[in-house]
Amino acid sequence: MFRMSRPARRSHGSRGQILVLFVLSLVSMVLMVGVVIDGGYGLAQRRAAQNASDFAALSGARVVAEWIAGNTVDGRDANVRAAISASIHANGGAPLNFGSPSGPQYVGSTGNATGWVGSGVIPAGTVGVRLNTERTWRPFFLSIAGINSWSASATATARGGYASGPPSGGVFPAGIAENFFVGRSTCSGPVSSNPSSPCYVQHLTPGVLNVPGGFGWLKFGCPGYGLGQNSNGCGNDKPFLQSEIEGNSYGCCTQVNLPGSADKIGSFPGNKASADCSSVYGKLVSIAVWDYADGTGQNAFYHIIGFTGFEVTGCPGAKNLDGVWRQPMTLGPTTTTPGFAGEGLAVELVH
Repeated sequence: MFRMSRPARRSHGSRGQILVLFVLSLVSMVLMVGVVIDGGYGLAQRRAAQNASDFAALSGARVVAEWIAGNTVDGRDANVRAAISASIHANGGAPLNFGSPSGPQYVGSTGNATGWVGSGVIPAGTVGVRLNTERTWRPFFLSIAGINSWSASATATARGGYASGPPSGGVFPAGIAENFFVGRSTCSGPVSSNPSSPCYVQHLTPGVLNVPGGFGWLKFGCPGYGLGQNSNGCGNDKPFLQSEIEGNSYGCCTQVNLPGSADKIGSFPGNKASADCSSVYGKLVSIAVWDYADGTGQNAFYHIIGFTGFEVTGCPGAKNLDGVWRQPMTLGPTTTTPGFAGEGLAVELVH
């Protein structure tokens, strides 16, 4: 009887050990699941924090770009702060400490801090903004292990200024003389009937500014002209021009200022200019800007120096392109020095 009782006690001890091991394994499994789930959620929050930082930095840089362009009405420190705050709020970020070293800061061309957003002024030498956002949450499973708070932060830097590169997408097949922009301001409101308003409709390609026989239309993609050949075919007729107006620009002109480029686009005169551009009325399009031209009729060319944005309001007889000048924001690269009068603005992330 005594000998038979000893195995029974060993069996009871084994069951106790197995129970302990089971509990430990269960706890380990819960912690592993917690790490996977909470870790995955943490990565998602990290991406959300980075997105919030990126959008907020770009929002502030847009205002800095306007300030660089000389717009002291819209380009103000108060507007930089308001733009950043609105972006942070829209993307679920925590409020920032403006006007202090722990808050958003203005940066110079080398990334150096030039001042604090919310201090009342945009300091001289500023080209962008840098800021950090943070998101804090309570873990789902890891709180079992005593981890009751987790946070993720992200920093972003964005620059603003003049666009130093071509626009993305197609280019409207027309050119406007650089002289058109001298003494003019961009339109930031609705189209106006007041002749003294920047939003008053202008004839953008009047004959007096074009080559003899030309109306400002450009031969993008045609043999012997433009800045290179393309795989979309070429044409020297009205249907070809029409296809470009309707958003299928072959865009040779986007190669402006590249090494080896002549930057010359041929004129598209005569009845070919009677194409219908009503499909772009009320839309913002990228239009080439030229500084000099030479030749006559179909043998003429325009020297393209860059691009800007217009809202097209009409093209009566296709011999006068009507619209208002707007200065849209594009994605960089950026520069603080305009390449020509009327150059568009841009912002870029520089993490």
